[in-house]
Amino acid sequence: MAGPTRRQKQHQTSGGRGGRGGRGGRGGRGGRGGKRDRSGDGTGADDYGQTKRSRQSSHHDGGGGGDDGARGDGGGSRVSVLDVPLSELYELCTADGGGGGRARRTLDAAEEGGVLELRLWPIFLRAAVADAESSDAKTKEKQKKKGKKAKKGKAKTTKKKKKNDNDDDISMADAAHLTCLLVNRRSGSGSASGGGGGGGGSSATPGGSAALSFVTATSSSVDAVQPTTSRDTDGDEDDNVGGVGGDDVYRDILDGLDASQIASVQSRAFGLVVVNLLNRINGDATADAASWAAGARLNDEAEIVHFFVSAFASLDLRSTSTAISGSSGSTGPDATSASIVAKNRRPAPILAEALSKVTSIGMWQSMPARYRDLQLKKSAMLRRRWGAWKKSTEEMDDDSDDDKAGDDSLVSYLPHLVDTIFAIVEDQAIWRDGAGDGGVADGTDEPMQIEDGAADDDDESEDDTDDEGEPAQPDPQQARSRRSGDDHSRRIRPQFALLNRGLELLADLLLLPPARRHVRPYLLSKNFAVRLSLSAPYLPPTSLTPAGRLFRQLHAMLAEAINFGYDDATGTSLTDEEVASRLHERAHILQKLCHRHYADSASDIIYSGVARVCDSAFLKKNLDLLELSTLEDLCRRLRLVDDKDVVTLIDDGGASSRSSDERPRLRSYLTSVLLHHHTYTPTGSSILTSLPLYPDETLLWNPHLVPPGHIGRHSTPVLALPKLNVSFLTNADYLLRSFKLLRLESAYGIRSDLVDVIKRMRPAMKRSYDDAGYAGDAVMEVDRGSSSSAWDKTTFQGWARMGIEIAEPVRLRKVSQPHLGKRIPAEVIAEVTIDLKHCGEHIKKEWDELGEFDNLFLVSIDASRMSGEPAPIMETHERPGRWNGQARRVPDEEDVTFPRRFGVTAVRGCMVLEVRDQKGTVLTDPARAWQSPEDGEHKTDKGPKGTKRILRVSLDAAQYALDATGKGSPAGTGVYETLNLVVRRHGRENNFKAVLETIRSMLEGTGSVHRSIPQWLQPTLLGVGDPASASYESRNMREFARKTAGVTSLDAALDYGDTFLDEVHLRGSFPGCNVIVDGAEDEKKECDAVDRRRYQIKVTGDSTSGRTVEATSYPHPEGLPGNPVRFTPRQVEAIRSGLSPGLTLIVGPPGTGKTDVAVQIIANLYRSFPTQRTVLITHSNAALNDLFEKVMARGDVDERYLLRLGSGERDLKTVSKHDFTKQGRVAHILSRRGALLEKVQQLSESLGVSGRSERGADGSPSYTCETAEYFNLHHIKKRIQMFERKLQASEVSISSNFYQDFPFKTYFGMEGGDGGNAVLSLEGARANFALLDEIFLELAEYRPLELLRSQRQRTDYLLTKQARIVAMTCTHAAIVRSHLIELGFQYDNVIMEEAGQMLDVETVIPLLLQKGESDGASSSATRLKRVCLIGDHHQLPPVVKNMSFSKFSHLDQSLFTRLIRHGVPSIDLNRQGRARADIAMLYSWRYRDLGDLDDVLSRPEFQKANTGFAHTYQLINVDDFEGRGESTPTAYFYQNMGEAEYVVALFQFMVLIGIPAEKISILTTYNGQKALLDDILNQRCGPGTPLAGVRPGAVSTVDHYQGQQNDYVLLSLVRTNAVGHLRDVRRLVVAVSRARLGLYVFCRKQVFDGCHELRYTMSQFGQRPDKLELVTGEHYPTARKLKDDVPKDKIFTVDDVASLGQIVHTMQQDLCSSS
Repeated sequence: MAGPTRRQKQHQTSGGRGGRGGRGGRGGRGGRGGKRDRSGDGTGADDYGQTKRSRQSSHHDGGGGGDDGARGDGGGSRVSVLDVPLSELYELCTADGGGGGRARRTLDAAEEGGVLELRLWPIFLRAAVADAESSDAKTKEKQKKKGKKAKKGKAKTTKKKKKNDNDDDISMADAAHLTCLLVNRRSGSGSASGGGGGGGGSSATPGGSAALSFVTATSSSVDAVQPTTSRDTDGDEDDNVGGVGGDDVYRDILDGLDASQIASVQSRAFGLVVVNLLNRINGDATADAASWAAGARLNDEAEIVHFFVSAFASLDLRSTSTAISGSSGSTGPDATSASIVAKNRRPAPILAEALSKVTSIGMWQSMPARYRDLQLKKSAMLRRRWGAWKKSTEEMDDDSDDDKAGDDSLVSYLPHLVDTIFAIVEDQAIWRDGAGDGGVADGTDEPMQIEDGAADDDDESEDDTDDEGEPAQPDPQQARSRRSGDDHSRRIRPQFALLNRGLELLADLLLLPPARRHVRPYLLSKNFAVRLSLSAPYLPPTSLTPAGRLFRQLHAMLAEAINFGYDDATGTSLTDEEVASRLHERAHILQKLCHRHYADSASDIIYSGVARVCDSAFLKKNLDLLELSTLEDLCRRLRLVDDKDVVTLIDDGGASSRSSDERPRLRSYLTSVLLHHHTYTPTGSSILTSLPLYPDETLLWNPHLVPPGHIGRHSTPVLALPKLNVSFLTNADYLLRSFKLLRLESAYGIRSDLVDVIKRMRPAMKRSYDDAGYAGDAVMEVDRGSSSSAWDKTTFQGWARMGIEIAEPVRLRKVSQPHLGKRIPAEVIAEVTIDLKHCGEHIKKEWDELGEFDNLFLVSIDASRMSGEPAPIMETHERPGRWNGQARRVPDEEDVTFPRRFGVTAVRGCMVLEVRDQKGTVLTDPARAWQSPEDGEHKTDKGPKGTKRILRVSLDAAQYALDATGKGSPAGTGVYETLNLVVRRHGRENNFKAVLETIRSMLEGTGSVHRSIPQWLQPTLLGVGDPASASYESRNMREFARKTAGVTSLDAALDYGDTFLDEVHLRGSFPGCNVIVDGAEDEKKECDAVDRRRYQIKVTGDSTSGRTVEATSYPHPEGLPGNPVRFTPRQVEAIRSGLSPGLTLIVGPPGTGKTDVAVQIIANLYRSFPTQRTVLITHSNAALNDLFEKVMARGDVDERYLLRLGSGERDLKTVSKHDFTKQGRVAHILSRRGALLEKVQQLSESLGVSGRSERGADGSPSYTCETAEYFNLHHIKKRIQMFERKLQASEVSISSNFYQDFPFKTYFGMEGGDGGNAVLSLEGARANFALLDEIFLELAEYRPLELLRSQRQRTDYLLTKQARIVAMTCTHAAIVRSHLIELGFQYDNVIMEEAGQMLDVETVIPLLLQKGESDGASSSATRLKRVCLIGDHHQLPPVVKNMSFSKFSHLDQSLFTRLIRHGVPSIDLNRQGRARADIAMLYSWRYRDLGDLDDVLSRPEFQKANTGFAHTYQLINVDDFEGRGESTPTAYFYQNMGEAEYVVALFQFMVLIGIPAEKISILTTYNGQKALLDDILNQRCGPGTPLAGVRPGAVSTVDHYQGQQNDYVLLSLVRTNAVGHLRDVRRLVVAVSRARLGLYVFCRKQVFDGCHELRYTMSQFGQRPDKLELVTGEHYPTARKLKDDVPKDKIFTVDDVASLGQIVHTMQQDLCSSS
């Protein structure tokens, strides 16, 4: 669009007069043209009153009344906007004055829920369809062939346009412009164009997020099969804003188009939006250019950059990888159609084509020509791509101006952004005037503050509620200030916002494989990193400001991405040696060039070795000796700079204008360019090898690296942190990013624990006097705000359970020399002394239980440096009614000034090696089982002596090296003498060091990682290539199975064992297939347990030609329970995939039998592949024990092959005499060995080979496993062979009696009695022979244990050779990885349950527990054949404490979720059997085709009604209790007394009517409410009460209860002011899916009813009364059926908690009187 449209010009002249509206607010009357809604809220027509259409009709509501009540009720506004013609909305936005006052607030309310975008999107689709039909010749040709179908689609489009939308008077350009206005206003940049007043606003508001949600929401709406969900900018899944009846519009518009055309239309439509946004930035489409001042323009551009950052992070690479790597640089039908029709996946995102143009090779047109020619000479592929792009550009000249302008804007966007960044960093005035007040929202303010909106957990509502429960009306001035950036947001410079966002985008693109190949050469051609390193924000004094520090961190991250070891042309990883080799080649070219042209002046460079030239110090020294003209000529000859760089960008003028003052700047630039291209830069992996694993004080309180853990839902700060997106460059890139984020996340948790302990210890100063006669200890706390030299010693006046004062200074005992090739000490040993004399027995015992490898933290606190100041105030508007009207302060754990306030000077981590008591006894010695002294005559002396404990610890050697050089602490190694506090942490939280060490060890040997993971899996794990390549049906896996020995092909017969209960079940499990069972096609029969059969199944054919299933049955072993589950066809498909080689993803909604499927896969693998080992991985010990117990309960897996690693084994419930730890399994094997040798001894005695006299003195057998093998060879097998030869010689029939010839009659007890009539068939004889063979085969497995004498050797042998099923948690896998690799542990299959709850790297580590093949060997030779991930990405993600890492870095994205996002085919289980059908409807909308099993309708417990309840589920509205709703005794500790009392009262009622207490679980969404519930339960059901000792089955938070279930669930949602973190739909799914029979939710109904994300579930709750309805006179179990009508006189409606409390009180009195 070249300028204002006709309609815009008309609006500029005419304007739009607003009509008189009624006063807003609750219960007010509507203005002219308005009407009341059902709630009685009045709304006025407002500014719409004077328009033509509103004068004709008064059936549309306004958005509010006058200025003092303009916002009104948001619900009425949303409904009214749907009826307002778009032309009037456009007029409202663009008319003079329309951007302010009532109109703006009206649109603010109207935009909520994305309603305007929903109405605008069909316009773009229609215009794109029309454009495709008119301008695309290929599309025309296709539509001609389709004939009537295409015409029908076009007719439907026109009809729908006229019928559903009043937009026939708004043009495409106006619609695009209106969209720009809406997105821009959401970004907080003031009024619309032409509205006057486009002032700079907060760049932290989600303008880009709104745009992205608009685009992705409409993308998912096209797919009628998918649920209406989309992914937001943070990678989380949120509800689609387009779900308000818009699906039919999209389907009708796109009717008649094939998949590729749909993708093209979507891309064109999105392109129009982006182009108009970009044009607005450049001022091309604005009605009033004056409204776009520099601040407003930069704010808008920052939002567009943020939009692109979010878009690329959420992008499905299946479309862009093809598009970017394609010949033309843009997507076409071929590029997107494959991903559209991919199994179980959504259509290609509509961003694909536009984003591919942004990162296409077309940006090279802005590259210096000489440098571009040099790049094109390197690769024929690049030359073809560049030629294709040039050709497509020439063809585009014939297209419409809008298309051409759109493509030009997209292709030139990154060059434009780079130029803008250069302009910002080189503007001295910006950094001289405003660098010190960097923006809070963009992470440039120090200390970084928390948004008050973030204090309500991760997702917080914007709307508060007043005391009456209605949405509170915000102050208009306050609302305007929040949008326009008043208060602290006004200080955010738009230049900083754009700069930080731009660097973030470029760093992301450099780590996106398809984009990197074009972006990196362009940045190198501009010497981007070099110019930034010479700019004002990088150099002092600006670099010392908060904005400067963040800029340097972002620059370092960008430079690391540019220099990362990756071949852009081939897409392969480069080792450090290969990177050095390439640098040497450049150095050699430099030497040759200098020899040819500058032989005299550059002789040192010419005749030095290339390694020497690549040294930065050497090269800089020699370059400084060269003249400036020589440097300039050298750079030009190397094509590193051009005239524009030297003249325009450096000196800002022609060559003649250079002055002597500017020449040093030019020399610095040219020297830096040469150094950047020819010197070695340490890689990230090499830096990490010397990086401390324990965080120190500088890292812990760095606001940019360890940001606040609570950020606002609308705050998206720029942080210098890596991101875990969908794809990665290499294994090293993936591990490097994961290591950094895990280290920082662990630092955040450590910081919280340290702050808690330090506050409780209350450091103070002890005064020292010269008068020696003064014996008193004058101790007092530090006077706030003052300090005196009289204070000389820090003491602690408080007490903490997890901390204790160091009794004596820390002593360094050993500092070992570095290993060869290393620079840090090999080991640093120290001793720490603590005194437990002031600790109670319980606390003393906890400190005595410190074990080897536990991690501790040593803190140095100097009370003389305590400032005594309170925590800073949150820089945001106060929320009414919160914290008693006082200003809110930053919590101490989030306050970066905490060290200054409490005198923290140093923090050092260490690992415990041993603990000694005062007598020197080692308490951590595993061989010493000491115990505490006991009372009485049996008192022992085995307990620890004295109160002092000496801790021998291993310090972080890397940290010690930094301290020794002065880089870590200014005090050097003397800092260790100042440490005066020891802090310990809980066990599971303290495993961070082992995990970090594991990742670092993998980084040091990334080659072994490459070899450990098979080739068929590597591209999928990295998020590149074909997502379906690792699927069991893919061509890639068929080829892998064909070429790899020991891997079964897809067409091979697999042993499904007892998967099928009968033949009917078997045939029904393969719908649409030709099933042949034992050669019969039509026979169908059911069988009982006695006749049950097992099956081997072979599946041939494909979905196109038809599949044939050939099943061969064999008998089911007697006495084994086997599988009791009648699997559904989808579950059988999952089992088949798990048995086949490849990657299997199983999505299991709640109650669909994920664990049962996993158990069946494990059992089938155990039977089908006897020589293979399977590793079981879960996230929690409880889930692992549940899985392990179910495997054992089957009875067909020999327990000697089962092994459970980790500490959670003690909670395992089994019938085995020995536990399943390594030690327990060794004990079991030795016990089993003794029993078998006793059988061998009896067998020997029965044959007369040995006698009883040969037994041991204690009667033990005389045989060992070795001698038993000889006995078997010479006596047993010999007799069996004689029996067989005699059988063949006598030629007797099989039915003959072989009793007389059977050689082992005595052993089997056949002698005695009537021996003459004894009968033994040949089958029976051979069965007995088989029993004997099993004895000796099992003994042969135990023989090595006789040779291995130590317990450690035996356990290692058991792990590496004996066990076939090894189970552990993902955390334990990281801890023991190095040990397993040393042992040579190998395995073939990995099955992970709870995969959706594991961190990404926690899922990858279990795949790397075995060594790779030797160098040069094919990685396909690794034993790993099957990887099965079972989880549910629609439930809660991995737990990440710091929300910044979740939202910005996506650390909470599991590998399971990432693979789903990447497009890896998954198997979605689609039948649930946990909950009643109506309860399942509360969450089934979140899943594809989730239905119910027949058992849900047929089983008796589901047919009966809930005793005492009129409904199976209800949402009970809870009003304020005693005048209060939610409360926060401490920060983030939410409680609601009314809900807690209501829940406990209902629990008492349920118990009193006979419902077992263990069948009831009480859940809540906050830990504070859980603590309150526990307190009330202790009071109501405590000693002396009628229900004393009665406790529910569980009292837990929703997050901790994931994976569990119960018959009845009472759920408290707590919040009354805002929705809180239940806004995350994944948490909602978990909350409402835990109940089987009854779910009763207690909350403030109107708060959650207004939440857009929860609308589907809340609408179902809304169909039932919001007051609890009970059925009187019933006692558990009831005979009432679910379908029975309850008489009205038996239904009692509970008004409030007091009413229910009275009922419970009466029932308890009756109970007491009856007893």
